[in-house]
Amino acid sequence: MRVLQEGEIRRVGESTAVKVDARVVAATNKDLAAEVKAGRFREDLFYRLNVVTIPLPPLRDRREDVPLLAEHFAAKHAGARGATLTTEARDALLAYDWPGNVRELENAVARALALNPGGTILPEDLPDAVREAYGAPAPGAATSNRAPRSIAPAEPVPDPIVADRPSLDELNRRYAHRTLRELGGNKTRAAEALGIDRKTLSRLIGPED
Repeated sequence: MRVLQEGEIRRVGESTAVKVDARVVAATNKDLAAEVKAGRFREDLFYRLNVVTIPLPPLRDRREDVPLLAEHFAAKHAGARGATLTTEARDALLAYDWPGNVRELENAVARALALNPGGTILPEDLPDAVREAYGAPAPGAATSNRAPRSIAPAEPVPDPIVADRPSLDELNRRYAHRTLRELGGNKTRAAEALGIDRKTLSRLIGPED
C-alpha cells in the first residue's frame, strides 16, 4: 500500500525509504468491485489500483481475433522455419470457445507445431477439446464407421488485417494501428496494451499521415 500511495520502498535491512518511479499494471479475471462488496478484496487497495480500467472480453466473444492471434503464435513458435494454418485448422480454432482465452490458444498452436514439425498445422494436430468442438477425428482414428456429427463448424469470420496474407512486419504494423484506434489514439495506452514502449510503437505505425 505504501508503494502505491507514496511511491517509495524500503529495502530489507535498510532504515531509509527510496523513491521509485514505476507504473503498476494489474490483471484479474474477477469482478473486483463485487469482491470488495463481499469482503474478499481490500477496498483501499482496489481504489489505489483502479485508476484506468481496460475491460477485455473473453476470446469467445471476439472470435475475429482468433485467426490473427493464431497466425502470430504460429510465427512466434515456428521461428525461422515458418508455419501456416490450413483452412480446416483455422475453422477448428474458430469453433472452440477457448475457456483459457489467449494463453490456451497459444498453447494449442505451440502443441500443434511440436507434433507437426513440418510447419503446416492441421486439425488433427490440435488438442482433443478443439477437435471435438469442430467434429474432427482424432489422429489415427478410423473414419469409415463414424456416425455423422451434428456439430457444425463455426462460420469463419474474415479479418481484413490478414485477408491478403501480409508479411509479419506488415501484420505487426496493422495490428498496432488497430490497437491505437481502439484506444482513441492514445499512444501510451496502446504501447502498454501491446507490451512495447512508445518508441517501438512509433516505429511500427510509421510517420503520421
